[in-house]
Amino acid sequence: PIHHYALLTTHYALSIERSVAHTMYIILMRHGEAEPETESVSNRNRRLTPKGMRQARRSARMLAKFLKDNPIRIYTSPYYRTRQTAGILAEECFAEEIHTAEELTSSNWQMVLNHLISDGSPIALVSHHPFLQSYLLSAASCAIKFDLAGIAIIDYDLRWKQGKLAGYLTPGLKQMKKED
Repeated sequence: PIHHYALLTTHYALSIERSVAHTMYIILMRHGEAEPETESVSNRNRRLTPKGMRQARRSARMLAKFLKDNPIRIYTSPYYRTRQTAGILAEECFAEEIHTAEELTSSNWQMVLNHLISDGSPIALVSHHPFLQSYLLSAASCAIKFDLAGIAIIDYDLRWKQGKLAGYLTPGLKQMKKED
């Protein structure tokens, strides 16, 4: 019994230390399917297709279940399709504001880290495939080919400036299972 109590106390102390350790969730989300670029529609102004809107909503709903009622801050690339995706994410995850960040049109993780990540509350970055891959590799030493409307969840330690992949959601995922 004494050893069991010590183990519980140690576990409790580790839990407190972890919360004080300034860990946070960094959520990386790729935009949904978008209309093609044409002579009349520039890459920057491509809109989500109806399928892309459904994809974004499915993934955002799964993320909302994961986050429960925890508020998130959302930053998005200035491209139209990412702003639409961020709007859907905000609706499903009850975020009050969406911030447009030019930093999310670059693969420079250090710039994103320095300008957008601050206080340890969950943050969502909505951007484009090659940049998200670069952020994931830099933040969690992990590589994934992001599906359309795919979401990577990183459990990130602000002190160590390193994280681990905690989950990956796609619109095609049928059911999210929770570990006990």
